[in-house]
Amino acid sequence: MIIALRWGCKSHQRKVSNMSGIATAVIGGAVISSMAAGDAADAQSASASQSDATQRYMYDTTRADNAPFRETGLAANNQLADLMNSGQFGRRFTQADLNADPVYQNGLQFGLNEGTKGINRQAAAGGSMLSGATLKALTRFGNDYGSTKANESYNRFNNDQNSQYNKLAGLSGAGQQATNQISASGQNMANNISASQIGAGNARASGYVGQANAWTGAIGQGLNAYQQSNMLNRIFPTAGYSGATGYTGGSDPMGDFISSNGW
Repeated sequence: MIIALRWGCKSHQRKVSNMSGIATAVIGGAVISSMAAGDAADAQSASASQSDATQRYMYDTTRADNAPFRETGLAANNQLADLMNSGQFGRRFTQADLNADPVYQNGLQFGLNEGTKGINRQAAAGGSMLSGATLKALTRFGNDYGSTKANESYNRFNNDQNSQYNKLAGLSGAGQQATNQISASGQNMANNISASQIGAGNARASGYVGQANAWTGAIGQGLNAYQQSNMLNRIFPTAGYSGATGYTGGSDPMGDFISSNGW
C-alpha cells in the first residue's frame, strides 16, 4: 500500500500515515473480504440444500400420488400374464366352450321346440304332417337354427375374451403410465439436484478463491507499504521513516521538500 500523504495547499501541512494503522486496516479489510466470500458461499450452499429438499419432497409426493395406480396396474399385468401363460387367451373356440355357454344351452332347446311346433302346425293344417317335405323342412330348420346359435356363442366367446383382455390391459397401461411418470419425476429430480450440487460446489470453490484473493491482496498491500517505508529510509537515512509507526524523526526532509515546492 503506497504511503498516504496529505497536505493543504495554503498551510503546506503534511502527515505521513501511521504504518501500524495501515497494517490494521489492511488486515481488517482482508478479514471482511474473506468473511464476505465465505458467507456468500454458505448462503448459496444453504439455498442449494433447500432446493434439493424441495425436489425430493415433490418426487416423494408424485410417487405417493401414483402408487395406487401403479399397484393396480401391476396386479392387472400379473393376472393378464397368468391368463396368457395358461392358454386362456388366444386359443380357439371349442365344443367344450359351446357346451359351457349358458345362453346357448338355455335358449337352444326352447327355440328348437318352438320352431318345430310351428312347422308341424303348418304341415297339419295342409295335410302334409308326415310328408317328406315336412321332414326336410324340420331338418333344415334344426341345422340352420343350431348353426346360428353356435355362431352367436362363438361371437360371445370372443367378445368376452376381448373384453376381459381390454380391461386388464387398460389397468396395466394405467400402471405403466404411473410408473413412467414416477421415472420421469425421478430423473428430473436427479438432474436438478445434480445441477444444484454442482452450483453449490462452484460457490464453495469461488468462496475459497475469494478468501485467498483477499488475503493475497492484503499481503501484497502490506509488503508494498513496507518496501516504500524502507525506500524512504534509504533516501533519508536520518529522517526516521519506520515501517511500523510511519515518520518518527524530528526534521522531515520529505515534508520540507514538499513545502519548499509549494505543494
